[in-house]
Amino acid sequence: MGILSQPAIPPLPDSLSFAGKTAIVTGANIGLGLAAALHLAQRNISTLILAVRNPKSGQTTKDALLADPIVQKRATKPTILVFPLDLSLPSSVEAFASRVIAEVPKLHIVILNAGMGDLNWKVNPETQTEAHFQVNFLSNAVLTVRLLPLLKASAQNAGEASHLTIVGSRMIALSSFLKNPIPDAVPVFTFFNDRAQFRSMTRYGDSKVLVTMWIRQLGKHIDPSMVVVNNVCPGMVKTNLEAGQPWIIRAVMSVVKGIRGRTAEVGARTLINAAIAGPETHGEMLADYEIYPYNFLKTNEGKKMETKVWEESLAAFESSSPGSVQAAGLRD
Repeated sequence: MGILSQPAIPPLPDSLSFAGKTAIVTGANIGLGLAAALHLAQRNISTLILAVRNPKSGQTTKDALLADPIVQKRATKPTILVFPLDLSLPSSVEAFASRVIAEVPKLHIVILNAGMGDLNWKVNPETQTEAHFQVNFLSNAVLTVRLLPLLKASAQNAGEASHLTIVGSRMIALSSFLKNPIPDAVPVFTFFNDRAQFRSMTRYGDSKVLVTMWIRQLGKHIDPSMVVVNNVCPGMVKTNLEAGQPWIIRAVMSVVKGIRGRTAEVGARTLINAAIAGPETHGEMLADYEIYPYNFLKTNEGKKMETKVWEESLAAFESSSPGSVQAAGLRD
């Protein structure tokens, strides 16, 4: 494919149905999340949970999904629930996870789509952790740990694997770690939350490296017959990911996306494909519909960083939510 085009993404199978299943989509009120939610609603999902920062916006999205002509033709309309979730706030993440566990009897699909791309140093007001680190990685990892027991129980009851997918990015190929790996003596959490280490042009890709490493480690600790875990890059999509960036970058990206960007509907096909993919994708990153080889993970520096990401994350989760790591089956 040339620089001005992307590979064609085939339509989802006509036979695809999510009847009897419950799914969560984060960031479900705009862009890729909204398009993924619509795909699910059109394909017989029984219960769909829209995880959004603004419940009012979520209600508007719910009304729009139910009014969709294809959804309207369904013999049985989906149950659509709106749950507030702000990935920048650990308290919101914990409240969301606790509500799902308390109120949702079964869960088969989780698409963790919400994320951010910004060029400025920002910290969340609760823990002072850097925003990309918190939103793109840490909060999604927390949700993984908290929701895994429900995903596993649902798989056992259904007799087939549940699925958890995090949206990643091929921007990992431009990560700063390729030329400047984190020193062995420096914890990954410390590095990401040190303003002196913040590089605006690579921070988005760097945060997605953590996602890729987290998924790889999950793949080593979770039985794919119970839960298939993967992450997926949907390619360049016409969304507002650059909304928080300077106007000149937004202008340039608007032109580039106008030429080669996919619609949200097409990009969301890759999310749905990942959420139905087989065990061959377990622990892997998908680029469109194909497994993406990321060579940094094969280097000594990449392997050491991946181990640190895993161990530091589990320690942080066990400290903030005692027993959660063991309940997820991630530690003996």
